[in-house]
Amino acid sequence: MTDTVEIPHTHLTIFVATRQEDVPPGCVRYLSVDGSVPGCALRWDHHVSGERINLEAMPERFDATGFDGVGTTFADLDALASVVAVLFGGKAELPSEARAVLESASFWCDHLRAHPGHDAETNRLGRGLLDAIDAELEGDRRAAGSDRFARLARDIAGRIANSDPLPFLDAWREQLQRARQVEQDGKLQRRGAVALVDLRDAPEIDPAAIYALHDCPLSVHVKEHEAGGPRYTVGVHPGIDGAPQDIRAALAALARAEFEHGPPALSPEPQPGSENWGGRARVFGSPWNYGSRLGPDEVVAIVARSLGLVTE
Repeated sequence: MTDTVEIPHTHLTIFVATRQEDVPPGCVRYLSVDGSVPGCALRWDHHVSGERINLEAMPERFDATGFDGVGTTFADLDALASVVAVLFGGKAELPSEARAVLESASFWCDHLRAHPGHDAETNRLGRGLLDAIDAELEGDRRAAGSDRFARLARDIAGRIANSDPLPFLDAWREQLQRARQVEQDGKLQRRGAVALVDLRDAPEIDPAAIYALHDCPLSVHVKEHEAGGPRYTVGVHPGIDGAPQDIRAALAALARAEFEHGPPALSPEPQPGSENWGGRARVFGSPWNYGSRLGPDEVVAIVARSLGLVTE
C-alpha cells in the first residue's frame, strides 16, 4: 500500500482575481501564480519571467506558512498545476509521475502540443487531464469561478497525495465539431497570414481545434468580455513551420493603440498593473478588466502591420 503524501499548506485560500478588490476577505499576504494578482506579496508568473510553463517558474521547495492565500488571474490548467505545487510546498515535493503529468498538461494548455521532454504515455495522460479540467471550468474561469477552481485544485492535490488516478477525458472529437461549426457559420475568416476567429456566440473551444482548421501563421480570437465589448487572444499557430517565434511587437503596438483611448488603460506599456494588453512571446490578450476599445478589423490590421505580414 502506497503511503499518503503530506499536503503541508492546506490552510491557503485559493482564488481567482484580476483586481485587488476581488481578493477574498482575510487574504492579506498572498501569493500569485501564472499571472500577477494586484497586491500580491510574491508572484511566480512565467508571462513576466519567460519560462515555457508556469511550473518552470516555480521554486523546487517553498514554505508558504507565512502566507494566507494563493491566487491567479485566470483559471486554467497551468495555473492549477502551480497552485497544487504551492500546496505541496514546491514542485520537488510532488511525486515524480504526478509532476510529469502536470508538466505535460500545462504544456498542452499553453502550447497546444505535447511536452517535448516527456514520453507518449505521459503526454496522453496530460492531454486527458487538461480536457477534464477544461470541461469542469468551462464558462467559469475568472473571479466568479474562484470556488470551482479552488475545489479542483484541492481535488487534484488530494488525488496526488493518495496516489489516486488523475482525471482524464478525451474531448478532441467534440472540440473539433465545435470548431467546424464556427467555420461553417462563416466566423473563421482567413485574412492572408492572419486568421480572425469570432467566438462571441460559440461555446468554449480548445484553441488547438481552431488551429487544426486553418494554416494562417497567426490567429486573432475574439470573444465577448463579461463587462461588454470584445476580448481578444492573439497567438502563433503551433503547427506552422516558419511562423513568427516572437510577436511581442504586435503586443506593444496594440497596447499603445488601447492606451490612446484613455482610461481604464493606465500605461501604453503591456506590463502588470497597466490595465492594458499583456502576455508573452507567442500568445497574448486584451485587458482583463474591461472590453477592448479596438475593433476586430483594427486588431488584425495592427497585428499584421507591426509584424510585416500580409492580410490580403
